Amino acid sequence: MRPLRQEPNRDAHHGSHTLRVWTGTVVGLFGNDVFVELGPRMQGVIARDHFARPPAVGSQHEFTLRGLEEGLWSLSLSTEKSLETWQQMEIGSLVQARCVRVAPGGLEVKIGALHGFLPKSHTGLPRDQRPDPLVGKVFTVEVIEIDSERQRVTVSRKLVVQRERDDDHQREVDRLKIGQVVQGRVTRIEDYGAFAAFGHGMEGLIHVSNLAHERVAHPSAVVKQGDVLELKVLHVRRGGKRIGLGLKQMRESPWTDLERTAYAGQIVLGLVTRVREFGVFVAIRPGVEGLVPVSECGLGPTQRLSGVIQEGAQVSVRILEIDVERQRMALSFLHVTGARIAPEEAENAETFAGLAQSLGLDQLERPLGDELGRALRRDAG
Repeated sequence: MRPLRQEPNRDAHHGSHTLRVWTGTVVGLFGNDVFVELGPRMQGVIARDHFARPPAVGSQHEFTLRGLEEGLWSLSLSTEKSLETWQQMEIGSLVQARCVRVAPGGLEVKIGALHGFLPKSHTGLPRDQRPDPLVGKVFTVEVIEIDSERQRVTVSRKLVVQRERDDDHQREVDRLKIGQVVQGRVTRIEDYGAFAAFGHGMEGLIHVSNLAHERVAHPSAVVKQGDVLELKVLHVRRGGKRIGLGLKQMRESPWTDLERTAYAGQIVLGLVTRVREFGVFVAIRPGVEGLVPVSECGLGPTQRLSGVIQEGAQVSVRILEIDVERQRMALSFLHVTGARIAPEEAENAETFAGLAQSLGLDQLERPLGDELGRALRRDAG
């Protein structure tokens, strides 16, 4: 079987002197091919004649990876010898090499009984670092060129190191779960959100809409570069190239608290955030915004909303309906009678509610004067 490209892993069972050994389960035999399950979404194939006798389906064996083609790994038994002849050597083969000495432009290596050359640019070391530390070491390399006439092979350690790094990264991405909490550090801020680095080399975007429950003009108003945050994983797309993170999801939604404290008919204080032809948006607390439809604005026949109310104005509104699940709320500038609610009514209601609470009153359904009178008489008596 023709050796294919493979993706080795750093955590070899037998140390740095061998390719990683994988335990695989035989799942099927077809012709001369034996199909092996190596792990989730990882399958391989090996020729039947690699075994002393045909393996049984369900039996487990130890393998090394030789390469990947069309999603299927080419395998060798871990007990097979390393490449020792030119007939076995092909471009893309992953082999063990022992570095014997520094040579002009790189390092001289031995692959079994064969000689090879590792260019300085393919050592996988930083550009300004000398390659001497690799002398005497055994490591995995990929064959990138074969010169049969000179009986010399050129290999790359850099490709293997990069593939290992990518493989580790992908495994970490695969372990991410939606809803998982991670600790991230803000690396950069854009108009549309902030990027945060987390884990081992992963980065995700906290979209501006996921920074806070309230409306955010610019991400820099909420986070700064270098901030360390607890974040929730919202989505993982394109194999981990796009990871969505949420900051506001780490805090209780203000709508949840609203469900406990607000009710239809209540008059509350709000701030006009937007004025549109169809109505007025009013925030009654950070992160909680409702709509006053134009029909509840009390306009005269010739009046337009933009001429009557301005953004930033403080107003009193009556709650018509609260839909916590959809995070929507209908409001009105009018009393049930149709009369316009005075701007100070919400503040007065809050004052009365505070006074009632201080006097030990649980509700305001009964006439306030009666409740206050009873409370005062009780205190006097």
